[in-house]
Amino acid sequence: MYTKNNAINSINFIYERLKVKMREFFRDRHLASNPYLNFIEVYGLLLLLWIVMSGIFTVKFIIYGCVSSFLISCFVVGSLRIGGLKSNRTYFILHANYPKLIIYFLWLIKEVVKSAIDVSKIILSPNMKINPIVVWFKADYDNPAARAILANSITLTPGTVTIDIYDSGVFSVHALNREFADGLLDGSMQERVAKLYGETIDCKVIDVVTDYDFTEKEVVELTSKRFKRRRKKSNA
Repeated sequence: MYTKNNAINSINFIYERLKVKMREFFRDRHLASNPYLNFIEVYGLLLLLWIVMSGIFTVKFIIYGCVSSFLISCFVVGSLRIGGLKSNRTYFILHANYPKLIIYFLWLIKEVVKSAIDVSKIILSPNMKINPIVVWFKADYDNPAARAILANSITLTPGTVTIDIYDSGVFSVHALNREFADGLLDGSMQERVAKLYGETIDCKVIDVVTDYDFTEKEVVELTSKRFKRRRKKSNA
């Protein structure tokens, strides 16, 4: 039978485990950002979700939201860290330069609308001017979140799709024609993402394939073999 003493022991156990996890998080010397700021970021996001989703703005419910958001933040903040891809640094998933992030997403929305119009013109044109290419470029971010943001931004923009990301920081991207890949070939999109996380990256175009003579199967085999060799060289 579950007694009062059992309940107290369970609460004490949870409290001790939570205290250890919190101490570990706030003393993480490899964390690239301020841990106290990271905690506030999680707490603020959870509290905002509570207020928006509850739709109740009485004092009592706001207090409930503050308390529950604080407790959940204590439990989850330590699990929102990810290791660097090139270093032993630790990054907080939710941490970024938020003013630049807002500007970036406004710019991305503009690019999505612009590309959508261009793709629509190609589809509705009697002579579909499609010259598909596959672009390989290097953008060796240390923060995995930066790689994820770039890959998803490329795929969200009509006319381009991220095919793969290699461990060495090489991205492969399919584009309907060269115009759709201009932002990747000149490195502007890669640099915008780097500024969100305060990184300096080695950004360069490695290769562009525009050959119609290959069948779909042969192109897949070519890209696979090509970058297997390159990855072996880079590891060596």
